Amino acid sequence: MTKEDFNALTLAEQGLELINNGKHLTQIKQGNQLLNLYSLNDFFVEVYYSFLNDKIDKIEIVDDLSRIDHYIDKQQEKEKPHLN
Repeated sequence: MTKEDFNALTLAEQGLELINNGKHLTQIKQGNQLLNLYSLNDFFVEVYYSFLNDKIDKIEIVDDLSRIDHYIDKQQEKEKPHLN
């Protein structure tokens, strides 16, 4: 599946494609949303899930790879030991 093929799918079809063929990499909380990062073939996809509304707000391909740094930074924050 190419990026163009993925973008042509409906939101529901994109979700199914990620569940069936994507690899969930990580999740971060941002405000009232959970952002889930997936890899699918040779590209990355973000899923924006609103836990207030209990629904997926959007699914989009990550074209700017510097966005991946945000996930890495948040993961490193969680793993840092807290000094008292």
